[in-house]
Amino acid sequence: MQGFFDIMDQVIADTLEVDVDKYIEIIETKCSEEEATTIIMTLLESEDKPEEIAKAKEIFNKYV
Repeated sequence: MQGFFDIMDQVIADTLEVDVDKYIEIIETKCSEEEATTIIMTLLESEDKPEEIAKAKEIFNKYV
């Protein structure tokens, strides 16, 4: 059974169009804490704001 954070990681990874392992690797080892927080919070709170989602994806994708 998956835990809450596993499910949230999967949802965010799906939104970023990467597998969950790649998402975790980038968030934990490549992004600054501020960038990681921005990406995660934007994707969780801005489902109806495509401009903000695009900015969060841009931050993330510079590490892919």
